[in-house]
Amino acid sequence: MKGENLIKPKIGIIKFGGITFIISGVLFLAQYLFFLPLPAPPSVDADLMTWLTKWRFNIAMADELLFFATLLLLPSIAALYRILVKVDKIKTVLGCGLMAVIIPVNILLDIILGRLVYPVYNIEFSPDIYKLIASIYYGGMHSVAIIMSVATFVLCFVIRRSVLGKSTANFGFLVGIFDFIGAYPWLIGTVMVFVSQLFFSAWLVVLGIRMLGAAVREEGQTLATG
Repeated sequence: MKGENLIKPKIGIIKFGGITFIISGVLFLAQYLFFLPLPAPPSVDADLMTWLTKWRFNIAMADELLFFATLLLLPSIAALYRILVKVDKIKTVLGCGLMAVIIPVNILLDIILGRLVYPVYNIEFSPDIYKLIASIYYGGMHSVAIIMSVATFVLCFVIRRSVLGKSTANFGFLVGIFDFIGAYPWLIGTVMVFVSQLFFSAWLVVLGIRMLGAAVREEGQTLATG
């Protein structure tokens, strides 16, 4: 009975983390779709204010989706850690730690992005302030993409030796490359940025599906031996 009580919570965490990974990937994809039609923020003051007015709804929706997609990474990372820590503790701590760092950074960037579209006490900003807000947001996303790229590479060296499988790791290595490429949107253009974001969203979904499969298999083995 003690063994069963110890195993059931573990399986529950992995299942829940797999589900939240899938939902998070879908929400990140939806966020990217709202950003896809946006051109780069103009540098001319009048054009920037027109840009903000025209794309206010898209920015607002992307802002909301970023918040929930990021929060769902919390149980996802915890579940991924539970699976990988038995394979390689050092790399798992490093990779999951880097992913965890992204969560508070994304929440901060979400607050910053919201200042473009959500008024606070009807305080209006000057075009220069809006430029600063936009530059901080895009600069922050650049850092997030690089951190995620490193985290993905590190974790994939562990994943390839885990129950999640070599195919998952191989796809992850590709995703890590696209994450790094996507960190430079001003160099690669909108289409390539979306491709890199699409790979990232798919990566979260694939991880979630593989984690659910691992949890089901472990549960079946437990029932068979119990």
